[in-house]
Amino acid sequence: MTAYPGRSQRLQFQIYSDGAWRSAGSQYFKLDSTGKSVVELGGTHQTGYSMRVRSSYINDSSDDTVNSATHGSWKYFTFTN
Repeated sequence: MTAYPGRSQRLQFQIYSDGAWRSAGSQYFKLDSTGKSVVELGGTHQTGYSMRVRSSYINDSSDDTVNSATHGSWKYFTFTN
């Protein structure tokens, strides 16, 4: 993401359950001076579920109004043992 003072990204998580993608929450993370943030998924998770995550810049809710809303592509993964 383009670096800009005070900019944040929103990470949105979804889980595939009962034949549909369902929200598993979202959270904002501040970007560093190069326009990056590193997020680690920690803790214990049930295995075998399909999940996806994407990063978004949401105009007016990401602490600046430099660009219009932009969404990254979904990244898919499954927790395994």
